Amino acid sequence: AGSFMRLLVGTLVMLVFGYAGEAGLMDYWLGFILGMVGWAVIIYEIFAGEASQINASQGTEASKTAFNALRIIVTFGWAIYPIGYVAEPLFGVEALNIVYNLADFVNKIAFGVVIWAAATSSSTAKA
Repeated sequence: AGSFMRLLVGTLVMLVFGYAGEAGLMDYWLGFILGMVGWAVIIYEIFAGEASQINASQGTEASKTAFNALRIIVTFGWAIYPIGYVAEPLFGVEALNIVYNLADFVNKIAFGVVIWAAATSSSTAKA
C-alpha cells in the first residue's frame, strides 16, 4: 500500500504541476520543476524504493523481467515528455505536439509489448 501511494502521489504531482505550468495556471518553469520532482519520486520508487525491493524478492521471472523493462521505459521513454515541455517555449506549440505524440507512440507501444511478452512468457512457462 505504501509503494502504491508513493507512486500515485508522484504521478499526480508530475501531471498536475506539468499541466498547471503548460496551461499558464502557474509559472511555466516552476510547473516544470515540480513536475520533475514527481517523476523523481517515481524513478526512486521503482529503482531503490519498496517497489524495487518487492520486485527483487517476489514474483515470477516473467514479472521480474517485465518490471525491469518497464522501469527502463519509465526512465527513458518518459524522458521524452520533458523534452516536449522545454521545446514549447523554444520552438512553439507545434514542437510540443510533435514531441508529445512521439512520446505517446513510443511509450504505449513499448508498454504493450512488454506486457504482451510477460503474459506470453508466463503462460508458456506453465505449459
